[in-house]
Amino acid sequence: MLLSLCTLLLAPTRLLLASGRLVARLGVAVAAVAAGVAYGLWGAGDSGLRLHYVTRGPPTAPLMLLLHGFPQNWWVTSPPSWPPPPWWHRRGDAIAALAPARFCWRFLLQAFGARYRVVALDLRGYGASEKPPDRDSYRLEVLLGDIREVIESLGTPPGQGEGSAASPKCVLVGHDWGGLLAWEVAASHPALVEKLVVMDGPQRAGMEDFIIRHPSQLLRSSYVFLFQLPWLPEFLLSLADFQLVKTILTGPWMGIRNPARRLTEQELDAYIYGLAQPGGLSPPIHYYRNLFRWVGRSKPPPLPTLVLWGTHDAFLDPRLAPHLLRCLRPSARLRLLPGASHWLPEDQPRLLIRMMDEFLGGDH
Repeated sequence: MLLSLCTLLLAPTRLLLASGRLVARLGVAVAAVAAGVAYGLWGAGDSGLRLHYVTRGPPTAPLMLLLHGFPQNWWVTSPPSWPPPPWWHRRGDAIAALAPARFCWRFLLQAFGARYRVVALDLRGYGASEKPPDRDSYRLEVLLGDIREVIESLGTPPGQGEGSAASPKCVLVGHDWGGLLAWEVAASHPALVEKLVVMDGPQRAGMEDFIIRHPSQLLRSSYVFLFQLPWLPEFLLSLADFQLVKTILTGPWMGIRNPARRLTEQELDAYIYGLAQPGGLSPPIHYYRNLFRWVGRSKPPPLPTLVLWGTHDAFLDPRLAPHLLRCLRPSARLRLLPGASHWLPEDQPRLLIRMMDEFLGGDH
């Protein structure tokens, strides 16, 4: 009886929170369209899984594929239903920029959209991509298969078959979990990647060697062990209206350090909206639950690589970056971003873009 009464009393509050998040997500979506991006849904090969992405730039330009990390996504509103209504599939020329939106990859989309087809992908289980509930759907080989097929499909210019000799297919950019996956894709499918850019994302073999030498990294990575447990991580992350997730993104030790780039309440609500949906937390956590099932040592990718690292990353020891560099080929470069947090795309976008531009050989 008491539980039923509490549920009844809390219902208006939950409805208000859900409504506020929906308004926040819709606001971000409208601003994103105004900022000049187009939406797309892509069916992942034989599985039929649909992955959501946004894109900016000429469709015939070389592909730059952006892979986000945990607990983020591309950050647009999810489809109002699944399968999405016809208007959600619509693609085409985006309208001119009217008002800026602040989202994970906003600055890179704007900076490189003139000469690349920049695609920001929602990884499976995140954002508006489909979210299989079972843990096995997030095994390493499945995740790498998604990315490989996206590159082969979107990275092939119109008029050329997927079997064309034109290769490599993309500039691959990853942050956090996206960086970890980018290392693996570049190592296992080097012909699909022209250049690799990794932001605060460990390379598997280098990380294992580093932990042996610096066991203090285990303390920074202690959440990984918590995430191996059933249901408890989901419960803890959702407590107090997802306060722990908010702290991860905005707290003084873990969050974005640049005062000018800190997330607003509306932006936090837009991130949390997807996680707050029924079953929304388990798919991202399944990435971690499968981490110790990865077998074999990953080889360094044999291609030009840029490693970008924030000196104030709360989750990864700053000494890990130069250690990774020693494990890589001579063609790799390391650039440290002084004072930057783990959240490089939001924290120091202008410095990050300048370093990427130098590496890619362009000018703005």
